Amino acid sequence: MWSWRDDPPVHAELLDVLDERAGRGDPVLATAQRMLDDALDGLWRRGWTPADVVHVATRRLSAEQAAIATAAIIADGRSRARAGQSLHPRWHDQLDMLAARSASRSTRDGSTVRPTVTVLALLARLQDQPRTMPGPGQESDPSLAGVSRLDQRMLTRVRALLAKAESTEFDEEAEALTAKAQELIARHAIAEALLHTPGDIGEPSVRRVFIDDPYADAKASLLAQIADANRCRTVYDTSCGWVTVFGYDSDLDAVELLAASLLTQATGAMVRHGARRGTDGRSTTRSFRRAFLYGFGHRIGERLRTATDGQVAAAPSSEQGRLLPVLAARDERLRAAQDAAFPNTTRRSASVSNPSGWVAGQAAADRANLDVPAGRLPGGSPGGPRSAP
Repeated sequence: MWSWRDDPPVHAELLDVLDERAGRGDPVLATAQRMLDDALDGLWRRGWTPADVVHVATRRLSAEQAAIATAAIIADGRSRARAGQSLHPRWHDQLDMLAARSASRSTRDGSTVRPTVTVLALLARLQDQPRTMPGPGQESDPSLAGVSRLDQRMLTRVRALLAKAESTEFDEEAEALTAKAQELIARHAIAEALLHTPGDIGEPSVRRVFIDDPYADAKASLLAQIADANRCRTVYDTSCGWVTVFGYDSDLDAVELLAASLLTQATGAMVRHGARRGTDGRSTTRSFRRAFLYGFGHRIGERLRTATDGQVAAAPSSEQGRLLPVLAARDERLRAAQDAAFPNTTRRSASVSNPSGWVAGQAAADRANLDVPAGRLPGGSPGGPRSAP
């Protein structure tokens, strides 16, 4: 499997040999499929989930090869269910999502040796990942049992604010409504933190948010700004195409919801500016859009932090005396969790070459709706993990 990326000619020769053996009746494909099942079992033990594997396979392989990986994962889940092995509810959700997508796509029969072996070569090279949920047959971490999630009544109010903000034709009204939504999220976070002391905060959780091209770095930067404003920490892995977010569950819920909504808003506002050209007539659309997203993310981060800090400042002094030590203890746990999972991250600064895009992005962020509906999550160049800018 080492030859897949390291020595393509040798890998091609290996595939030729396997094809020849399969033609002579050797059970090459059956053996490769058993090895594929074993590789998946190993990935589940090392922090991967079904959606993670399919996301990376889709980025790095052909549609046929990604379909083989998807089919193997769905079959693995069904086999475990028939055997009575426990699966986390979110694991079931991912399998259901993959099955629905697979059923809606028309793909070639992938039951050939070459693509199966290439999928196996990819899976064999994947590195360990921080666990985002219990794997098959594993129990939930009891240290997380007392961690709250976003209150459903609060979410209902946030959704109502979003509906009003999206229906109004006045930017000022939309801004007021969306700022109110962020205040609700921050207020809930404070109330939840006050239920704890520095000694019983539990352990943070981990989520992965998929980031897709184009402008993946700028999108990751937007997500990092949102996470920072909601007391979460991020690491952007360019090789996998996702941002790993460390935080407590209610904060992570807020980050996912805000990221989905604001990325959609930023993309729509960016596209509405249309194609751009410089004074020499050459296209500057790509540099404008990249700078637009960076400018949008920078300004959104400021707005979110202002709303969050305002709620902390508005808390009575007696509550602040209890709140601030809890927030400090959580931040220390988050830093330790990030360092343990990614000890070799590098901090990176980004530059933009299109000032008009930056300014337009900041202006769009000032008009952005900070209210969020549930259920819209963002999706996904070689590289390694790094702290998101």
